[in-house]
Amino acid sequence: MLDTAVIGSGMAGTAVATELERLGRDYIVLEAGPHQGRAHIAADEGSAHLADPAQDPAFTPFLAQPGTPYGPLSGYRRRVGGRSLYWRGICLRIEDDALREWPAEVRRALLGTDGEPGLYARTEAALRAWSGGTRLTQARTETEEAMAKELAGLGYPAVPTPRAIRTLGQGRWEAYSPVTGLPSERIRTGHRVSAVRKRAEGGYSLILDDGDGPALDARHVVLCAGTVGNIELVDGLLHGQHREPRRYSLVDHVACGMLVVEDGRHGAMESSVHAGFDAPSRSNLIVERQRHGSGVLMDAWAMGEQPPEAASTVLVGDRTSIVLEPPALAALDAVRREQRNLLREFARRTGLKARFREEYVSFDEALAQAEAQPGTAVVYDATIGELDHESGGLPLGGEHVDVGGQLREAPGVAVAGPCLIPRAGAANPSLTTLALARYVVQHMG
Repeated sequence: MLDTAVIGSGMAGTAVATELERLGRDYIVLEAGPHQGRAHIAADEGSAHLADPAQDPAFTPFLAQPGTPYGPLSGYRRRVGGRSLYWRGICLRIEDDALREWPAEVRRALLGTDGEPGLYARTEAALRAWSGGTRLTQARTETEEAMAKELAGLGYPAVPTPRAIRTLGQGRWEAYSPVTGLPSERIRTGHRVSAVRKRAEGGYSLILDDGDGPALDARHVVLCAGTVGNIELVDGLLHGQHREPRRYSLVDHVACGMLVVEDGRHGAMESSVHAGFDAPSRSNLIVERQRHGSGVLMDAWAMGEQPPEAASTVLVGDRTSIVLEPPALAALDAVRREQRNLLREFARRTGLKARFREEYVSFDEALAQAEAQPGTAVVYDATIGELDHESGGLPLGGEHVDVGGQLREAPGVAVAGPCLIPRAGAANPSLTTLALARYVVQHMG
């Protein structure tokens, strides 16, 4: 019998596998999709278009319910490496106010105690070593350096956006992905784990491809199938098939921004500056510039928390659905108003002429308007489910998962990934996912 089966080869799964490899454990990573190379898409000009889910054959929506949260463009990149090959490398820690609502044991592990570095600091150090010693907040372009100074002069605590990337020349770059260091023989592709079942003799059987594939038995299982996928697998393991719907909470991030087309020149690689965290909107403000035709496109965007009182509800039974109740919508509208206030203040400080509309404006629509009116900033919105930051549902220390990331009712089954996050805050979940992978493996039997 296999010692450990890791379900999913995305950021969480391959970070867990990296720790298992380091410890010399016997493990297999199971991936539903194919092996299509391990290079980050930004490392190859010919693959950059795959950032758009509609153009990526590896993209699979996890619900495909038009007109609802997490619609047809919300899903997974079903291939070896998963979303870790698509992220932009942005490494933000979850802010202290949100971490205060985490279990104290987990918080201490992330932040460290008594001068001992925590998992955040250790993960950041490992990412810096991978990048060849480049600081995560080191300016990568002259424009980034100039932008950070300009925004600091306007009162923003601005630094180049912390990113785990390596520059490759000619405007190309790649973000860190833990999949690149794994032995290929440890990854088994083309098998979707549709269920996990307890074995009477001990351990677990993984049901592959709705029972059409051979079952795989393992003493330990680590669920890394994405937030919604993990919720479904846990619900099936604990409650079986043909069950009444059960409720789980789910959050993403709330985002809006402003685009303006400017005169000037810019290098091939985009520039990004983190202008700080804004408490009223619970948002990080990030300002970016990139080459756009014969000019420059500036994108100033706020990424904020979908607060706990505005969480979506996942209903898991014979089928899965996600709903956003009216009280949650009202709470989200409050975040959106504060984000617009943040952008108005940014426009005031920088002297930008900006167009604000109350109704939802997509990024593509705002870009078309900005191109038609150079010099005028146009505001856009990102709806819940567009950012691939879904988290929660199986929080550490909650009903189903203990503070070590282990399923309370299924000894030998651990969970990893953003589903463990008790409160998401405004930070993208990648740095926390990498840190928690170490934490979960440390607590495995």
